Amino acid sequence: MLENVIASLLLSSARIESEAAPAREPHPSSYVEKGACPFECCTYRNWSVTKQTRLYVEPDTHSRKIGVLKAGESVEAITGEVHSTPVRFTVTQDHDPYKVGDVLWVYTYSGEGAFGVWRNGTLEGEDLEFSPYGGTNGKRCEVPGRGCWGTLERELNFVWWVKVKAKGDAQGWSNQPEHFGNKDACG
Repeated sequence: MLENVIASLLLSSARIESEAAPAREPHPSSYVEKGACPFECCTYRNWSVTKQTRLYVEPDTHSRKIGVLKAGESVEAITGEVHSTPVRFTVTQDHDPYKVGDVLWVYTYSGEGAFGVWRNGTLEGEDLEFSPYGGTNGKRCEVPGRGCWGTLERELNFVWWVKVKAKGDAQGWSNQPEHFGNKDACG
């Protein structure tokens, strides 16, 4: 009899706990940030083509190729998307509200150390105090004592797709943003 009462109380307690605390959503296996321009001072405007560049109908290398831009041409940069897969960021020193051992899933970079991270079931902005392009704290915040309060397991994994309009109003997507100049409004 006592065993039945204890079992009943344990089941009631588990039900109350599961009703009170919402289930945490697992982090997504990929993320697309539409309209993204993924670095400080990044801007969409007239860009120069610095290298031969493939264009696709959609932001996907499996979509139909619609042409090639040649070095020296000008295009109007319209928008962009950053397609990313998460990289684990492990907290190595307490940093309010995080404790050593906490894990954030990092998806996108916005510039000035700001990233899009998955935390508590949502994608939020967070200053991780480094740049995936390198610098004082390295590409993964792996240099201890320089403001790093955690470390990325590996370098950030993302593809920046840009939509451009070429002469004759032809529009297409490229996953070769490094083939364009005049993207940086600061320099």
